[in-house]
Amino acid sequence: VDLCLRMSETENAKEVAEIINEAENSELKSETEIEEEEEETPILDLSTYLIKPDHFDGIHVLDDVFEKVDGAPNFREIPGFPIYGTSQPTEKGMVEIVNKVKKGTPNEKIIWINMRREPIVYINGTPFAARNPDDVHENLGVALNDEDVKSVGAHLAKVIGKRSKASSDNTIKVHVDKDFNENPMDRVDVEETLVVESIKDLQEVYNSCKEICNVDLEVYRIPLVEDQVPAESDFDAIINLLKNERASTPCIFSCQMGKGRTTLGIMAAMLFKEIQITTELRDMEKMNLIKADTLKDLLFKKFEEVQTVNQEESDPLTKGEFDVIKELCAAHPAAIKAKDKIDIIIDKCGLPTRGVGIQNLRECIMETKWKFDVSPEERQQAYKIMIINFIERYFYLICYCMYSMEFAPGGYQTTFHDWMEEKKELRAMATEGKDKLEWSRTVDADKLEQLKEMIASPDYKDNISKLIRTIYDFAFSTYSDLPRGPIKKNSMKKLTFTTLMEILPPEMADKINKKVGERPDMRPDFVSIIGMVSYF
Repeated sequence: VDLCLRMSETENAKEVAEIINEAENSELKSETEIEEEEEETPILDLSTYLIKPDHFDGIHVLDDVFEKVDGAPNFREIPGFPIYGTSQPTEKGMVEIVNKVKKGTPNEKIIWINMRREPIVYINGTPFAARNPDDVHENLGVALNDEDVKSVGAHLAKVIGKRSKASSDNTIKVHVDKDFNENPMDRVDVEETLVVESIKDLQEVYNSCKEICNVDLEVYRIPLVEDQVPAESDFDAIINLLKNERASTPCIFSCQMGKGRTTLGIMAAMLFKEIQITTELRDMEKMNLIKADTLKDLLFKKFEEVQTVNQEESDPLTKGEFDVIKELCAAHPAAIKAKDKIDIIIDKCGLPTRGVGIQNLRECIMETKWKFDVSPEERQQAYKIMIINFIERYFYLICYCMYSMEFAPGGYQTTFHDWMEEKKELRAMATEGKDKLEWSRTVDADKLEQLKEMIASPDYKDNISKLIRTIYDFAFSTYSDLPRGPIKKNSMKKLTFTTLMEILPPEMADKINKKVGERPDMRPDFVSIIGMVSYF
């Protein structure tokens, strides 16, 4: 407006040109001020850190039966609940999500809960995160609260702006994984060049989405560490965000892939809303507004009905019957009902056919254990850490459910943290019991003695085929609880090798070890060793 008034007041063409030039320079300054502003010392200096895209090939793992939203891998809705989960969406993907969630009323309220603690920035409308050059395959391990993350995110945007400006062609270097692998030790880093057209911090993207979609988008952050148990205060934070909201208020949870952290947030919200709705319905029953039989059927259909799978029903560990969980249920009878309830929610949030998600937070424990079993020793440690963390997370989910069943109907007058403070033995139980698991399998001792006698026999070469068949039979019976597939096949393959090495007579073992030592490029397995056995 000021510019138009000034132009109307002057008749000098040269002066008009100067005013226009001044306005253009002012606009240019606003676009580049992110690079030019003097910056205070950041909480976490990312000036030497690498930049990595959140999205990668294969990030979308949601079953094809569900609708795919462009720019929002793994976006899904929990049937019967206004609860949603997603990966970190692109700028356009975020708008798509909110437009799908909203009902169309002006300025309606939608809650978005970001479960990440790592700062991100949007380059050309796509999310990127900073990674430590010494640990490019892991998220930043620095503990940051919400305000810290916002501050560091703004700092990261400035770092990228400076790098882009310093190049001759407005480009920066970014790092991607050659192929996605669950185990960080198996990932290969590749450097690529990216032309920078726009840079926005996360808050700018949220604000833009709110304006475009015309909704009251309330954004919160509960910063969790990937694949680890949340702090007790994190559970309380979810409760505090929801306890004054109506059950119909939509909630969207997100993390990088939309997997573990998002799933945990969805589950916590589902349990909250289930108890909230159930309490309201039971109050209606007391007022004779709904019949008892009708209420019973309604609660079963909405909250308790879940499809069962026979194979998994016969597997105690897939059902979560770990030593530390059995100890919890024995010490606290309320944990039995809590486990049953949280298991239903876990299944509904997990993989089809029982769920609509991308990870079952109970079954992932044994799925990771099977991967541990078939991995080389140098790769096993990463899986072992995951497994222990997953067991601890499952333990705390049951405890959170116990607490919620006791205090949710009364409005959560006690926090989960205070409840755990009164039951400190639960923390000790989790710490001491989370790694109580059979980390390796061996053939039964009696069967092992039988094999040792067979190979020690003078005529063992004549019976080599019987020896091979017996070893495989024993391996098959040892892993009889695993479903058919590559994991069972590889587990048996590894066990046949370790069993064969264990039963070798000392003199033969020395010869074979010497032969293997002469071939440093050789990776010994059952086939190669049994060949040497038949030769020696």
